[in-house]
Amino acid sequence: VGGLALGLAARPTLENLIGGLILYADRPVKVGDFCGFGDKKGMVEEIGLRSTRIRALNRTVITVPNAEFSNMEIINFTRRDRTHLNLVLGVAYATTEDQMHGVLEGIRKALTDHPDVIDDTIRVRFKELGAYSLGIEVWAYVDRPDNSGFLEVQEQLLLAFMRVVEENGTSIAFPTQTVYLEPKSEDRERELPAAPSLTPSI
Repeated sequence: VGGLALGLAARPTLENLIGGLILYADRPVKVGDFCGFGDKKGMVEEIGLRSTRIRALNRTVITVPNAEFSNMEIINFTRRDRTHLNLVLGVAYATTEDQMHGVLEGIRKALTDHPDVIDDTIRVRFKELGAYSLGIEVWAYVDRPDNSGFLEVQEQLLLAFMRVVEENGTSIAFPTQTVYLEPKSEDRERELPAAPSLTPSI
């Protein structure tokens, strides 16, 4: 009985030790990598024999048992070779066909002219008739694997897209609603012409 109790007590420690060995062998992340796991993100600060410590975005330290961490889906952002730009740009429904062609060509040119955008990955298409906008899908890869560098490039491109939309005489859409009001019953009666009299004349 004592041996069984000791074995059960040692089981979590043994599982974490094996999990640590798996992390060292497979190396899905290393110290200094920025990763995502579960619904959290952070930078790996230490991989120990029992647990892994990760500095979260809010600067708190998350300690995850190695047995649990090694079984998670781990996304290693540090090891990506490029960053994906994928957004839907909504322009106003008043946009004409000629204006739409101009916007599409202008966005393609803005992407092609940027030195950090990989040309053979560019895709710009009029995608959808949305609830309140005409949706243009912008899809490309940016040759900046670091998040800070990517955000800088994305900002430059978004400003260029805004100029393109403005130069083509249209605008970015925003949510709108059209409200139709039914007239009141007395208003409808007032609008109806008077019925002709059926009394015979003498």
